[in-house]
Amino acid sequence: MFLFSCDENQDLNNQADDESIEAAENEAAIDEITDEVDEIVYSGTEYVNEGGRVAKSDENSPIHCATITHDIENKTITIDFGDGCDDWRGRRRSGKIIITYTDHLFVPGAVVTITFEDFYFRGVKVNGVRVISNISETLEDNLLFDITFDGEFTWGDGSVGSRNAHWIVERIRAANPINDEKHVDGDATGTTHTGVDYSVDITETIVFKRSCGPFNVFIPVEGIKVIMWGGKVKTIDYGDGECDRIVTITTNGVSEQKELRRRFQQQNGQ
Repeated sequence: MFLFSCDENQDLNNQADDESIEAAENEAAIDEITDEVDEIVYSGTEYVNEGGRVAKSDENSPIHCATITHDIENKTITIDFGDGCDDWRGRRRSGKIIITYTDHLFVPGAVVTITFEDFYFRGVKVNGVRVISNISETLEDNLLFDITFDGEFTWGDGSVGSRNAHWIVERIRAANPINDEKHVDGDATGTTHTGVDYSVDITETIVFKRSCGPFNVFIPVEGIKVIMWGGKVKTIDYGDGECDRIVTITTNGVSEQKELRRRFQQQNGQ
């Protein structure tokens, strides 16, 4: 009986560990997708604005292989990746991101609405509506945005997950764009690709560093999220700002450091 109980406890611990990893990797994957969408919109908006900082010919730009059209009369920007093209890191995009705006994204009070037409990022199809409202007080401040997203993701194996989010995002621009940072607060609810309902609450500001991209780190590198997942509470601590995929996951008071795998690699090799 003692040996059986030990084996049973080990199985339960392994199950809890697997759930924790899945929760963290689900968040990491969605973070990478939505962050990429924001980078495309940000760069595309700069590109069509005279005097913008992003050169479309720059291979580091997320729009360098896209065809961009600007319908000034209808205030619409279409970023078309066609049948697919890769960035310098080998990440594939295809389809269209369509941006409609009331004013230039960087003008306080501007509202930008983003929709998708057969858009895929690394084999994951993105659908839904993302709305970015510029709530900066002045042009001199760091850019501050109120962002909502109501949509879904179709993964490489055909499974579908949903996301309904409300974020406050501060874009901290550096003299060199590679040193830009994005700070995120807010919450979200949704369903994972395995059909598990979840909610996310950011309890300490999440920090993305663009400079971590060359190290293939596209998840937050600082901040804390609390995830309600399958009736359990899991806390993900992304660290102290180092460019790595190491997170500390706490479940029921037990903490463990893990290096997150990339769900994309498991599903479509990219």
